[in-house]
Amino acid sequence: MKNEKQYYQLVPEKVCQCFTTIEDLIQPEIKGYSSDNLKEVISIVACHTRKNEASSQLQMTYIKKLVAQGDKYLKALIDLNIIQRSGNVIVGKTSYQYNFAPEYRSRYISLPLNNAKLKRRIELTQTKIKKGVSKSIRGHSEQVKYLRCLTVEPRYNAFIEANYKIETDQYNSIVASATRILNGDIFYSIDRTSGRFHSNVTNLAKGLRPFLRINNEPLVNLDIKNSQPYLSTILLTNPGKVSWMTQNPAYAMLLQSLKVSLNQDVKKYIFLVINGRIYEYLMDEFAKEGMKFNRDETKQQMLRILFARNRSPKDERNRLARQIFKNCFPTVHRIFSKIRGSEKGDSFQNFKRFAILLQRIESYLMLDVILKRIYKELPGTIAVTVHDSIMTGVLTNNVEAVRKIMIEELTYFVGFAPNIKIEGIIEGIKEHTIYNQYVAITSVIIN
Repeated sequence: MKNEKQYYQLVPEKVCQCFTTIEDLIQPEIKGYSSDNLKEVISIVACHTRKNEASSQLQMTYIKKLVAQGDKYLKALIDLNIIQRSGNVIVGKTSYQYNFAPEYRSRYISLPLNNAKLKRRIELTQTKIKKGVSKSIRGHSEQVKYLRCLTVEPRYNAFIEANYKIETDQYNSIVASATRILNGDIFYSIDRTSGRFHSNVTNLAKGLRPFLRINNEPLVNLDIKNSQPYLSTILLTNPGKVSWMTQNPAYAMLLQSLKVSLNQDVKKYIFLVINGRIYEYLMDEFAKEGMKFNRDETKQQMLRILFARNRSPKDERNRLARQIFKNCFPTVHRIFSKIRGSEKGDSFQNFKRFAILLQRIESYLMLDVILKRIYKELPGTIAVTVHDSIMTGVLTNNVEAVRKIMIEELTYFVGFAPNIKIEGIIEGIKEHTIYNQYVAITSVIIN
């Protein structure tokens, strides 16, 4: 007899502690009340907390499909101020956001669901949703095929407990991401603005990646070091080459007519970027002015410099960081300021267009060029994108071949060879007989 797949619900610890009282208040209000249905509505909110957002954006139709009378359970939870609703609904764009009231925010408790009828309803709904989005991800069926085989090693629990003892929000975000994968709630979509492919993997904390499996195979991550600055170099050498990726004729014309001189500061910027040293260089320059940032903080400052409005930042440290960058790379700063622009209008006209352009370059190269070549030349090789990186299987012995394809295609398009970092993703496979072979074929130091 085939083992039935286990399904888990997430409920905040403080909600669990007073669940009987909550039930006593809600049960009389809902005909055919089900304790499992109530927990599932709570779990839906918990599971959809995004990595960088405090609230879950959810459509009511989605909740009602998953849970019979799901709207009534949610309304009752809102009326009791257990769940809070915020934001506005814009049809086709945004939905209400939901979060637990401050007094109920606490670590999530994972509870097994044994209600066969509810599990079947959830499974059927997930299947229908996947069929519904098939048109929007047309041309990416190979990646979707692998994502549908995505699982997570149970030992991730020990990792979370060891590394997130205090940070409740981070703990909950990671547990929520893992639980969706465990439950087979695999999602994927293409962002209409940036062209990026979103999935369970792109919404996942890096710390959880070592525990991911596809077809039970451990994965490594091939990451383009400082990818956004790297891709920005094409705008300093041949901006007209990417003008077709814009969705605004005036912006395309600007890129086609933009004249860039390879001044010394431009050459210096390109050299530091392609050698993966731009953040370290800026760390040193910031330190000279009394601003001590670690690498991640320096990266955040760099992204603000690249993508924030042209006007002077209000925050003093951000303002000083931008001035330091301008002093070090005056020509680069001038060109990027032109590319950002300051026009009002939609995302393709205002200052956001620079970030969107780099994301469109990234998604084109990763999805339409590199990934398709991998599937064609290396049939059977697991490969899924994490925006600017590719996760591929360890045991199929094609890690170096995938890396070579990435380097060749990026070099051809951008004009400079990228710095590809192979992240050692081997948690839980050291006992595997193929471990030594993995170390040999990748020639990397395992963390």
